[in-house]
Amino acid sequence: MDFWFTAFVFAVAILVAVGGSLLLVGYVGTLPASFAFGWQRWVPTLTLPVIGPLWFSATHWQDFSRPGKQLIAGVVLIVAAVALLYGFGPHFVDRLAAGVK
Repeated sequence: MDFWFTAFVFAVAILVAVGGSLLLVGYVGTLPASFAFGWQRWVPTLTLPVIGPLWFSATHWQDFSRPGKQLIAGVVLIVAAVALLYGFGPHFVDRLAAGVK
């Protein structure tokens, strides 16, 4: 096993784990609160997994800035993990395939 491949897999796994955790915490922070603002607020928050809670926290930023920041940070980390995976993944696949031959 190559050290750089291990570091690559570790970085992608950590980015996905932390980003997913932040998304989950931000979602749990906004969903119950959206029920107090009527069905026009909680239906999009409930049915649109990432966009709904981001929209709700943006429209009520005074009270829900912390879950909004958690949602934004989670999205950024997930996007970074996907970019890293699709950016450097083919490089590592080529290196590992060359080692098998």
